[in-house]
Amino acid sequence: MRNCSDVPAPKVLLVSRCAWTLYNFRKGHMLALQKQGMCVLVAGDGGDGYEARIRALGIPFVRIPVDRRALNPAADIRLLRHLVRWYRAERPDVVHHFTIKPVIYGSLAARIARVPRIINTVTGLGFAFSPDAPSWLRALVERQYAVALRGAHFTFFQNRDDYQLFVDRRLVSPKKAGILPGSGVDTEHFSPGAPESEARQEQTVCFLMVARLLRDKGVYEFVSAARRILENGSPARFLLLGGRDERNPRVLPLADLQAWQKEGVIAWLGEVVDVRPALRQADVVVLPSYYLEGIPRSLLEAAAMAKPVITTNSVGCREAVIDGVTGLLVPPRDTDALTLAMQRLVSTPDLRRSMGDAGRTRMVREFDEKQVIASILETYPGGRQ
Repeated sequence: MRNCSDVPAPKVLLVSRCAWTLYNFRKGHMLALQKQGMCVLVAGDGGDGYEARIRALGIPFVRIPVDRRALNPAADIRLLRHLVRWYRAERPDVVHHFTIKPVIYGSLAARIARVPRIINTVTGLGFAFSPDAPSWLRALVERQYAVALRGAHFTFFQNRDDYQLFVDRRLVSPKKAGILPGSGVDTEHFSPGAPESEARQEQTVCFLMVARLLRDKGVYEFVSAARRILENGSPARFLLLGGRDERNPRVLPLADLQAWQKEGVIAWLGEVVDVRPALRQADVVVLPSYYLEGIPRSLLEAAAMAKPVITTNSVGCREAVIDGVTGLLVPPRDTDALTLAMQRLVSTPDLRRSMGDAGRTRMVREFDEKQVIASILETYPGGRQ
């Protein structure tokens, strides 16, 4: 592992919610910075088992106290102070923040520590901007964003809805903001397997949902639709892939997962390092999320592997799909519409195949990770490609 004190410059710090998000969503970004000769350090909450994987890339990981609760003033002040001390000690050339609390408190800390270049990526708006959130919470978070982003040099958004909301609410200047196609996807790593055989097309249709197991990811809607399809006698099976984070207040109860498996509605695969084997055995990938997403990486990975996608016509999710071309969009929280969409793809193997092919073409053309990283590097000093 390279010691940053031995490298003259530039030094880049990437700060996110946790090691898991850094490894799964920023691995290509980290390696691209290394390839350009930059010194890279990353930081987030630890304890999820991904710190060692980051360090195995030759990149130092620093644990910071990011509290998962929406509002915890004492913990948030502790995070701010911790980041100020760390930024002053490291004296980076660039700090790039991802996810809500690192963007807000990291930007403030970087400004206090006089970091020369502050970059942010808003990866989704979260609970505070949802219809279920109290108005005072949204007002508070908007104020925090306005103050934090004022001192940043550039802020990326992962979908047009989020960008337009922040510009309209004057939380960010359009001169200091732009839009990325999500986190992008490595279209070489996530590529289609062998063509589907005629025999495979006649077998049971496999639906896969890949997500963190949170209530607002639409897990209940997925299970309800699966139950209806099975009761109708359709040849289908249903897989759920994702981990549970007990620190998240919206985590899905373990008892519900166990009950669904006992009932035989779904098979829970747990959390895996490599999702490609599960994607290869899927015929359709489903994400009925009503969480305020950036653009779900799981949908980009599925499309890159030529899988048709069913997701909701909601912020972030709808940008991953061209309705009727690469997949199907349904209203959020609408189990009836979700069931009909899934049933439609059970009975139409030719449509599944054409949607998958169109999705793969679109990912290569518009969402390749290399394009996303190149756009980000243009905002870094010395990082222009």
